Parts: sequence; C-alpha cells; structure tokens
Amino acid sequence: MEKKQSSQASTTAKKNRKKIFGNTSLQLSDVDASCMVGGIVEKGISDKPVLGPIAPPRPTVLHFPVARHRSEGPHWSPVNSKMGGEEGDDDSEDDEAVMDFDLVKPFAKPIVRKKKKDMDFGKRAQMELDENMTSTVRETSSIRKNSLNQVHPRPNPVGDDLKSEQESVLDSSDMQIDVIPKSPPVGIQEEQVPISLESEIDAENRARLQGMSTEEIVQAQDEIMGRLDPALLQLLKRRGEEKLKKQRTSSSDNNAQKASPRSDNAVSHVATEDTSNHTRTDGLVPISGQAKGKLWNAWSERVEAVRRLRFSSDGTVVSFNQIPQGNLAERDYLRTEGDPGAAGYTIKEAVSLTRSLIAGQRDLALVLLSNVLNKALQNINQIHVQITRQDANKVDRSIDWEAIWAYALGPEPELVLALRMCLDDNHKSVVRTCAKVIYYTLSCDVNENFFDVSEKLATLRKDTFTAPVFRSKPEIDVGFLHGGFWKYNAKPSNVLSHDEDIIDDEIEGKRTIQDDIVVAGQDFAAGLVRMGILPALYYLLESDPTAALEEYILSILIAIARHSPKCANAIMNCQRLLQTVVSRFIAKDNIEIQPSKIKSVRLLKVLAQSDRKQCFDFIKNGSFQTLTWHLYQPTSFLDNWIKSGKEKCKLSSALMVEQLRFWKVCIQHGYCVSYFSEIFPYLCLWLNPPMLEKLIENDVLREFASISNEAYLVLEALARRLPNLFSQKHQRNLISEDSGVDTDFWSWSHVGPMVDVALKWIVWKNDPSICNLFNREEGISGPLVSQDLSLTSLLWVYSAVMHMLSRVLERVIPDDTVHFHESCSLVPWLPEFVPKVGLEIIKHSFVGCSDTNNAKYGNYSNVGGSFIEKLCNLRQQGDYEESLASVCCLHGLLGIIININKLITLARAGVQTPVENSTSSREEKILKDGILKGSLVELRSVQNMFMKLVASEWHLVQSIEKFGRGGPAPGVGVGWGASGGGYWSSPVLLAQADARFLTDLIETLKIEPKFDIHTEEEMTFTMLAINSSLGVCVTAGPTDGTHVKKAISSLLDVLVLKYLNLCVCRFLSSRGPKLFDWDDKEEDYLLFSRTLSSHFSNRWLSVKKKLKDSDSKNISDSKPLKKGKSFLDTIYEDIDTSFITSQDLVAEWAHQRLPLPICWFLSPVSTLCDSKIAGLKKSSNLQDLMQSPGDFLVVARAGLFFLLGIEALSSFLPAGIHSPVKSVPLVWKLHSLSVILLVGMGVLEEEKSRVRYEALQDLYGNLLHQARSCILSSEPRNENNLEILAFESEIHGTYSTFIETLVEQFSAVSYGDLIYGRQVAVYLHRCVEAPVRLAAWNTLTNSRVLELLPPLENCFTDAEGYLEPVEDNSDICDKLLLRNKLSRSLLQDFSSKQQHEVMMLNIIQYNKPSASQIIKQEDGAPVGNAIEKRLEFLIEACEGSSSLLTAVERLKSSLKISQL
Repeated sequence: MEKKQSSQASTTAKKNRKKIFGNTSLQLSDVDASCMVGGIVEKGISDKPVLGPIAPPRPTVLHFPVARHRSEGPHWSPVNSKMGGEEGDDDSEDDEAVMDFDLVKPFAKPIVRKKKKDMDFGKRAQMELDENMTSTVRETSSIRKNSLNQVHPRPNPVGDDLKSEQESVLDSSDMQIDVIPKSPPVGIQEEQVPISLESEIDAENRARLQGMSTEEIVQAQDEIMGRLDPALLQLLKRRGEEKLKKQRTSSSDNNAQKASPRSDNAVSHVATEDTSNHTRTDGLVPISGQAKGKLWNAWSERVEAVRRLRFSSDGTVVSFNQIPQGNLAERDYLRTEGDPGAAGYTIKEAVSLTRSLIAGQRDLALVLLSNVLNKALQNINQIHVQITRQDANKVDRSIDWEAIWAYALGPEPELVLALRMCLDDNHKSVVRTCAKVIYYTLSCDVNENFFDVSEKLATLRKDTFTAPVFRSKPEIDVGFLHGGFWKYNAKPSNVLSHDEDIIDDEIEGKRTIQDDIVVAGQDFAAGLVRMGILPALYYLLESDPTAALEEYILSILIAIARHSPKCANAIMNCQRLLQTVVSRFIAKDNIEIQPSKIKSVRLLKVLAQSDRKQCFDFIKNGSFQTLTWHLYQPTSFLDNWIKSGKEKCKLSSALMVEQLRFWKVCIQHGYCVSYFSEIFPYLCLWLNPPMLEKLIENDVLREFASISNEAYLVLEALARRLPNLFSQKHQRNLISEDSGVDTDFWSWSHVGPMVDVALKWIVWKNDPSICNLFNREEGISGPLVSQDLSLTSLLWVYSAVMHMLSRVLERVIPDDTVHFHESCSLVPWLPEFVPKVGLEIIKHSFVGCSDTNNAKYGNYSNVGGSFIEKLCNLRQQGDYEESLASVCCLHGLLGIIININKLITLARAGVQTPVENSTSSREEKILKDGILKGSLVELRSVQNMFMKLVASEWHLVQSIEKFGRGGPAPGVGVGWGASGGGYWSSPVLLAQADARFLTDLIETLKIEPKFDIHTEEEMTFTMLAINSSLGVCVTAGPTDGTHVKKAISSLLDVLVLKYLNLCVCRFLSSRGPKLFDWDDKEEDYLLFSRTLSSHFSNRWLSVKKKLKDSDSKNISDSKPLKKGKSFLDTIYEDIDTSFITSQDLVAEWAHQRLPLPICWFLSPVSTLCDSKIAGLKKSSNLQDLMQSPGDFLVVARAGLFFLLGIEALSSFLPAGIHSPVKSVPLVWKLHSLSVILLVGMGVLEEEKSRVRYEALQDLYGNLLHQARSCILSSEPRNENNLEILAFESEIHGTYSTFIETLVEQFSAVSYGDLIYGRQVAVYLHRCVEAPVRLAAWNTLTNSRVLELLPPLENCFTDAEGYLEPVEDNSDICDKLLLRNKLSRSLLQDFSSKQQHEVMMLNIIQYNKPSASQIIKQEDGAPVGNAIEKRLEFLIEACEGSSSLLTAVERLKSSLKISQL
C-alpha cells in the first residue's frame, strides 16, 4: 500500500512538472524537496550505474563548445507521453527520454536576463541599430504564433499533442526565442526600437500633413503666422534651421559609418576612439570643465563599443571576418546578446557561460576572461611607460584596453557575482581558473611589482592602501575650489566582514545580492569581501589545494590586505584563516623553499604594516618567529650558496627579503629590536661586499644584492630606534612617557661594527670590477661585464648603505628640545666614526669638492668625475628603476653631507683654541672647512638639473585625475583602469622621488636671492627654484605631507617674498609707468609669511580623523539632536583636522587632500570659511560659512600679494620651463577674484590690496584678450569656440546662483565702485558661456544696476570682446530680448528728440568690421546688406507701433539723402 502511494505521488509530481514546462523558475513538490536535501549533485549526472557504453560527444561546427545553461538541460520533463509513447516507472526509460530532445531543440528558448540599469551606456546604441550587423529576430508571442511556420518551414513529424505542447511553450509571456533563419525571410522585420513621445507626435503630424492638400497647408501656415508674435516667429525659424543643420550633419555621419565595412564596426571603432576621442595625459594644460564633459561622453562611447567585441579563448579580439560558414543553427543558444552565429564570445556571454551545465564550458569561459583581463592589464600599464625592447612586441595599441577593463569590472556584466559563485564549484579546475581570474582582476602581480620597488626607497617610509577613491564635491565655503578630501568609492561600513554576524532576521532580510553587486560596482575588491570570499578561501586552504591554487589564494589575500584597513581587519577577524596559513607554512618541507612560503610571509608582513596591534599579536602568538626561522639558517660561505643553483638562489633570496622586511616592519613599530644580537651573525655574509666575479659568472648578482639591500634597510630602521647619543637618559624618559612599555631601543654598542662594515662598501666603490660597471653604463665596455648586466641592483645596495650611515649620524646630532633643557647647544665630543665616514666619502670621490665657489651655476664639471656626477648621469640616461636607485643614492649621500657638516661645525664651535696641524691632508682640510662648503658648486649643479626635471614631471601627476568617480581613473591603484598604472606607475614614483630629493636640497642650500646682483643667470636660478617648489607641491602624494610643508615653507620665506615683490615691480614697469608708490616693511613680510603658512597648512595638509567612540558619544550626549533645528551642519565637531603624523606604516588615500590640485595657491582668496574647517561644514546660508571679517581680510590680502608675485615671476621664466601657475585655467583665476567680493568691499578699501587687485585684473584681462585673438586668428569662421570662460561647466553647475549673490552684493555695498564693477562686467563678455551670460544679464536687469557698471573703455579687457560677435544665442534673445528693448528705447528717444537723428544715423551706419565680417566681405558679401538688415530689425522691434514705424521711415529717408 505504501509503495503504491509513493508511486502515485511520484507520478503526480511528474505530471505537475509537465504542466509548467517552459517556466523559467524551478518549482518543486514536497516529495522532490525532501529528496533534494543533502543530495544536490551536478545536473545531468545520475547516481544509477551506467548500463551501457557512453556515446562519445558529438563535435560542433566551431571549436567553441555548445553552451547550455544548467536550467535548459536534463531537468526537462520527458516528451514521450506527448508523442504517443507509454510513460513507465523505470528510471532508465526516463533517462532515455530526457536525452532525446533533438526534436524540440529548434524551439528551445534561452534564459532572458533582466536588463540591468546600473551601468547603461547603451541607451543610444540600442536605439541606433546597425544595418550591417547580423541580428537575431526576437518577436512577441503573438507574432511567433502567426509566423512560426514561415520562419521555420521544416516538417513536423510529431503528432497533435506535441504541437499543442509547443504552442503552450511559445505562449509564455516572459520568455523570448532567438530564431536564426538560414536565409533572410520575407516579411519579417527587425526588432522595433521603443518610440519616444516626441517621435510619436512627429509621426502624427506627418500623417496629418500627408492627408492635407497644398492649399490647406498654406492656409494653416498663414493662420499660425498671424497668431504668433513676429519676434517669436523669427526665433522659431532660427531654431528650425539649427535642427535641420544638425540632422544633415548626423545623417552624413551615419551614412559614412554605414559605408564602412562590417569588420570596422567594432574593432576599428574602439581603436579610433582610443586615439581621437580620448585625450591623452601628456598635455600640460589641465582639462577644463567642457573638456571633461566631452571626455566623459567619449569615454561612454568607448565603453559602449566593448559590448560588441568578441574574444577568443586566448583573450584576443576576434575579427568579424572570421565568422565560420556552415550550419550556424548548431551553435549554442546561450548567448543573450549580439549574434549567436558570430565567432568568439562577448564578455557578457562569457560571464553567462560560467553558469553552464558542463564543467568544461565553465572552465573555458573563465580561461577566456582571465586571458582578456591579463591582456588588458598588460597593455594598460604599457601605455605611458617606457617600453623595453623585449616588451615592444607585446603591446597591442590597436584595441582600447582601458575601455575593455572598465566594462569587464563594471556593474553590467556582473562578473563579481559569477566569480563568487564559481569559487564554490565542485570541480577543482573551475575553482583554480576562477581564482586566476580574481588574481588578474585585483592586479595582484602588477601591484606587488610596484610595492617591491617602492619598499626599496629608504625615503619612502610608508606604503599606501590601494582602495579606489574619489574627491569630495567642492562647496561654496571653499569657493568651489577643487581638491577636497578623498573618499572611498565604497563606504567602509558597506564592506561587511564575515565576523560581523547577523543579529536578527530583520537585518538579514535587508541584505540582498543586488546590494552586493552595487558595492562591487563601486569597488570590486570590497564587493568580493562583502560576498564572503574570505571564508571561501579559508575552506579552499583547508582542503589541501594544489600549489598553483594556493599561490593564487595567497596572492588574493595579499591584494585584499593592501586594499584598506577595513579589509585588513576582515582578514584578521576571519576565524582560523591566518592560523591555516601559518600551519601550512610549517607543514611543508622545511628545507625546500616554495613560492607559497614567500607569499605567506608577505601576507603577514602586509597585515603587520597596516596596524601596530596586529604586528604585536603576530609576535605574541609566535607567528613572526615561525615565519622567519630561515634567518637563523647559517650560510658561512658564498660558494655554498652559489653551488645550490640559480633557481634555489632566487627562491632563497626572495624568501629572505620578505623575512627581513617582516622584521623591519616589527622594528618600525618598536618591536623585535632585541633580536639583532641573535640574527646578526647570520647576516654578516650579506653585509660585506661580495666577490663580484663569481656572482656575475653564475648570474646571481641581483639575488645577492637584494638580500644585502634589505639587510642594510633593516639596519637603517634599527638606527631610527637609537636614542640621542648626548641625551640618552632624557630621551629614554621622554619616550617612555609617550610609548608603551613594550617598545624596544637599539644600543649604541652595536653601531661601531655596523659602521665599519658599511664603510667597506664605500671603499669597494673604487674596485676595478665596480668601475667596469660604471664604464659600461657610460659606453665603455669592460672585460668582466656582460651586456645584460645592470647597475641597478648594486645602486640599491649603495642607497641603503648611504641612508643607514645618514640615520646613524642624525642620531648623534643633539636635538633642539634637548638643548633647551640642558643649556648646552654644543657637541662635547665626537664619536670616532663621524670623521672617519667623512674622510672616506671625500677620499673615494663620492663628493666633488672644489677650492673655489665662483663657478657658474649649472656648468660645474669635476675632472675625473665624482660619484655624484655619475649618479646624475644615470638619473638622466637610465631606465625607471635605475633612475630611482640613482635618486635614492643621491638623497642618502646628501643626508651624510648635511649631518657630517653639522657635527663638525658644532664640534669646532665647542673648541675655544683650535689646534693648527700643518700636516693635515687635503681630505682633512676639506672636512675641517666644511664638506658642505667644499661641495657647494657641485650641489648647485645638481639642484639646477633637478629643478628642470621637477618642472617637466609635475604634469604627470596632475593629468591622472580626470572624471572623479568614473572613467579611466575612477580611483587609485593598479587595476582600476588608469593609463600606465596612474598614481601607481613608475614615472609617478620617480617624479615624487625627484621632488623629495629637491625639497631637501633646497632646504639645505636655501633660496637666497642676491638683491644687489641683478645678473640674468642669478635671477633665472632663483626663479627656477621658486617654480620648482611650486611643482613639488602638486607632485607629492599622500605619504609626502612633510615635504609639501617644507616646500611651502621655502616659498614663504621672507627673502623669497621680497623677491616676489621685486618681480612684481619689474613686471609692472615692463607694461607701463604704473608702479606701487610704497615699500612693504619687514613686519609686513613676516605677517604674510605667518598668515599664509598657517592657512596652507590648515587648508591642504590637514587630515580628517574621526574621534574615538567615547569622545563622539560624549559629544552626542551633551548636544542631543532636536527635531526641527538645523544641527546637521556640525560635521566638523566629530573630526580632528590637525596635521597628524600617523604611527602606522601604511597611509590612506582617504581623509586627506594630496596630491594638491593645480590651483591650490588660489585658496587664500577663495576660502570663505575658517581654513581649519574648509570643506567640512555645509550650509545654504552664506553668512554661516564666512569667518570673521578681520581674519578673512588678513588672509585675502596676503593671498593677493602672493598670487600677484608668482604670476609676475611666471612671466619671466625661460622658454621650455613649465609653470604650474600658467597652467591654471583663466576661468579659475577670474572666479577667485570674484569670491573675495562676496564678503563686501573690505579688500578693496585697503589701498595696497586694491592696487594689487586691479593689477591682477589687468593681467587676466590681457590674457583673455590674447586667448580671444588667438582663437579668432586660427578659426575665424567658427566663432562658437569663443566661450572659453566656462564658469558653469568648469567651476560649478549652479554658478548662476553665485552670480546672483555677487550682483546682490554689488548693488548693496559697491556704490558703483569701478574695480568691483569691472569684475562684475566680465560676466557679460562674449567669451563667457551663454548660461552664465544670461544669468548675469537677468540679475543685473532685475536688480536695476546696469547703470552702475563702468563704461567699456574702463573694463579690464578690450571693448570689442563685449560687443562682437553679435549675440546669437537663442535663449538670451528669447528670454531677454535686449536688442528689441534697446531698439525701442532708441526709437522712442529719436521720435521725441529730433536732435538725436545724427546719433541714430551713426549707429545704423557703423561699419567697424570684426574678424568674421572681414572674411564675409572677402567672399563677396556687400556692405550695404548690413544696413538693410539693421533697418529690418528696427521694423521688427516696433511691434506694429505706428509712431515708431514713422520714425523708422524718417531714418530711411535721411539715409537716402546722406548717401546722395
């Protein structure tokens, strides 16, 4: 009985499944659901034993597999019952019935995916169907019923039951079918594009016109023209002509595109977009607002074009002429877009294929995606990077890989969701390939290559997190000035780590997959973490993965750890994840070194860098000791290490480098310093100079040098932990108060032997083998050097040695704070190694010391060549890494020179009666007189070279930031689409290294202009120093805040400010007799210096840091929010914006403002609020934003002085020197002058500031006149390009509101002030874009203050720019009708006052030709037509008034009389 019931239940379930045949959702009965629990297996795989031999798979036409979705396959109900067969209960019969679906295969329907609206670049592309593209016919259900036999005229061998079942399937309203006819059928149209409301109205109008006769049309036209106003009718005619022109141009463009071959439609389109529409980042002029809009539109078109691209399995773009011939109906029907018969797969098709039933197809799709992403990543990073000979043939410049990368990682393909699902696949090959795709998506390899180079820079103590960021939107409180705080693309609160358990079901129900996709669209890595990738990786590590999969998993974990502090904490909080990593490190063969071990150490090092507490936890739980035990492995002889083989040398070198870096991180946090005594004996081999011949012979020089470099960087980190030599007791007490009890310090007893070992490298520089290396770089071949050997590895070692010695010498110099307490500012004695280091540096020609300082700047050459000179040559001639190593060497050597010079000077000052020694050597005399003084000539030459380098490099950093949150650089970090790597490229890293070195060099040598010597060479050198300091400010990254502060300090030195005033006087004297009739006093310069220094530090170098939870809780408790009151404008109370030096070793891009925008120096005259809360407090009331008038006026006056000074200096720079001041768009400079006037007349009431303000107006007016003349001379026929002052497009979208506020202030407080009126009148200039011009006219007219504006001859730009070309903007003519009003006013005046007849005749006969009119006259247009058009316009302005028409007739008769 029970068996019978169960069989009936199963039969019922099968019948139910037949009724819903064709439904897209999976529906299960209770019996099926109970059977599926714990029994989910791969679809199509049966648990029953195979009764017979398995038939081999039938090959398809193409080399691509037939792709079917899992929901399309064997779970369909058997069709035997519908064909007259008997449905039995035997499972084997069901299996055979399931596999026999060839008869219904032509009617199989693919899954219809919902249209995603997250990133819809294709709205326009979907409305313009390409006629040459082979498209599928997708019909509605009703059309399918009526025309099914016409589309597929194939015989129907099945009975009526099957026919009815097929019709029921086709009746499904929510599914579509792709019909692929072998030949185009007659009467079948393509898919209809949705018609807009405007198109429907136009179609109705045209249909009605077709039904009307010619007489009826003319009668209707006359009726319409009689009802409309003549002015309005003229306006409509003009608009109609403009529409016809646009339609003609668009139709011609479309015809040109249709005439192109089909193969050029996608591939060539992307290639041409890359070169034409995409503005490269090589330009020196920043991208304006209008250019940004055009770039964004061009970028959208480039990404749209990627949809049509198809890729082969190796990641190359498939040309359309590779479409195979044959039965394309056998092709897979999985594709949801494009042409199913075309070769290759689109990115969306490949993502859909990852959900296929067959594991091989899923693996194929992932392989294709990994190859596409790998190729895109390689080509993106080669766009603006110097290409070596080996990589020259690997770069493909014909495909827009930036757009491909952005589309693949965008929200539309939903790649992140597919990867997260494939990571849980039950096939190991699919999982491994999926991990490979994630590996390329997170740019793991490229990121690590960058960080490997950056960690060799001893001057760069901090790494940076790689999460994508964007700038906060500027507000009125900062004058809309760009350069706000960086913010994460995805909020850290949205990156939910696995340890944050859901407390209640309500919160759990709100978390959806769509939310995860949205976060992944903002930040790919954050989306993966939110989707729970960390527990999945932990499970894979526990399941004993293969070596390749384990490497991919560890690389992905490293990339996530480098992403942000939130992601690093998520890894730390993932249960047993790190314990598994450490246990697998121990479980493997301890002697054999594998790449996974290297990456395990790197993972823990990166996590320790991100947080000091995590580093302490690794030491406490023994993870650090476990992963660094190889450092205790003895290697007493170099021969033993070389004999192990090159591959083992590479692996051992890489492992020791990572272990030493891990130890260095712990030392920088203040831990593990005491381990030095135990590890030092095992480091002696790597700290001493090697036998170069053996290393070169066995090709392991780079491996040895890498270990030596890291060993000396560890010593440099230990030297930072040294207490001050002459105040050890005081220093220990001071540090113990500020630091924890677990902080270690290095002992001075270890310093002496370390310095002696380091000096061996100094002496080794003159070894013949080393000299041969330098000779090879200079073009002289040596016997021991192969052609493929580079100096780079040894230069890194010398760089580490120099910085280690410099840091030790720095800790000998007494601290200024200690001097104050000890009442002794001199060095009582010098350690023995101080003069020893100085003598060795001089003896071995590291510094080119000269006996005279009268050499000309920049022309110094030392006979024989010093080490500094050779490093400068390598910086100019070497590749990026070699140049970086050279700059780092120079920086360390400069530190040694500075510190030795300070110590010798302090020691000599403490000796009252110096002993004269006549037998002193040349080196001792130079050391006694001052090593800095002796090398001054050479250092000046180096400064001259680096000033020019920095001036040519700052634009690289400024050109990266383009579109804010979207586009080629939506954020920062390799892998986010920035050309060449963006901020993470070698050129930017080199430019920032140059800027750091030049900053310290200028700080040492000072900018000391000689006012009594006015030679051209002296003036040029000083101007280059000031200009390069401005370049440093816009080059520095988020880790270079200290160097930016140094550069600003050098710019605001009193002597520099005096020199800027001298440049202003020189500039004004060259333009006319107008000079200042006063002299600024010393206290004025000191006030300017203090004011600007405080402003720039608070405005640009502050760090937004949230207070502790307890503090914020106290604030919220003390000031509760009440409903109905505006307490939301107190954001600044929850943050601390002081200049903070974080103790962490990784800096965040978020919460700070570096790199500075190109217009940063405009902030003193553009910031309305207090600079400490700039960009933080938001309010709609302007008065709430303003700081106290006294503070604002002081900052604004100092800002005007500084702005005029650097503008004057930039005008005297030599040709070929790029100035950041000249590169700021003129629209920003004019806008900043307007912002000052929002607070009233305070700035203009002070005499000196008023004169400086007027001088800036004249300067910018002259620049505007030059720009306008240049445009008219180059493109005289296209006067639309005149609108170069794009205030609304460039400054802010609501600039009209700013104009209204400015005019209100003008009418309220100016009383017709000439300077104020000149600034307001500039918004009426024809070079101003039309919306702003319209807003200015409206506001001035409504406020009735037009008469307060100055006459044209008193404006600060040419009068012709306000009048010509004639206003032709339809909006201005439509809304204001200024010419009609003015014409009527003139005619009324003429009709009442006959004596004004001569004036009216002169106005009508005015014939001063503009540039465009000259061209028209040359083309043969008569001059008299202009007078006739003016009279016709006067008649239209009369609007039927008889008195005014009579006045016009009198004017006509007077004109005839005057022409006789």
